[in-house]
Amino acid sequence: MLFSKIFAAGAVMAASAMAALTPQQIADGIKQVTKLSQDLQGPAQSITFVNAPLILVGEGPFPEIIRGFTQIVSTATTITSEMDGTPKITDQADGQLVFDSFREFVRVHQALLNILIGKAGLLENLPFVGPPVAAVLRSVEAVVDSIAFFLIDTVQGFTADLQDEANSLGATLDLTIQKYQGLQI
Repeated sequence: MLFSKIFAAGAVMAASAMAALTPQQIADGIKQVTKLSQDLQGPAQSITFVNAPLILVGEGPFPEIIRGFTQIVSTATTITSEMDGTPKITDQADGQLVFDSFREFVRVHQALLNILIGKAGLLENLPFVGPPVAAVLRSVEAVVDSIAFFLIDTVQGFTADLQDEANSLGATLDLTIQKYQGLQI
């Protein structure tokens, strides 16, 4: 009986240890999300007053953008779940690696969001475009918050820098959501 409890406890600890990510794996995961965000900049740039209404028939740039944001949410959610059990990162070089990948993600994602903010002005007379975009952006915001909170808690020596980056991205996400929420009847 005692042996089975010890074995069960050992299995739980082994599963937790196996779920932990290395700093390189964390950085690589963030880079995956960064690439997905970068790939959406072209479709976002292509938004016009003429092609935006095509969202009603599943055409134009918005369905691709919404699918892309959904992929970002899915990928980031997977990465977040894999981070469970990851120990604190105390090594300066490892912390720098993770911080640099997050800072690059913030830079690329803000560039995408700023494109969308700029395009929102073109769409003020197209109120049906906003709600689906705002909804997917709220999902992106939630998963980005999860990653940011994890990093702030885990990457020692970079807490303030990570917080600044997360706050900056959060403000841009909030503004983008506000712009697209306003595009409704």
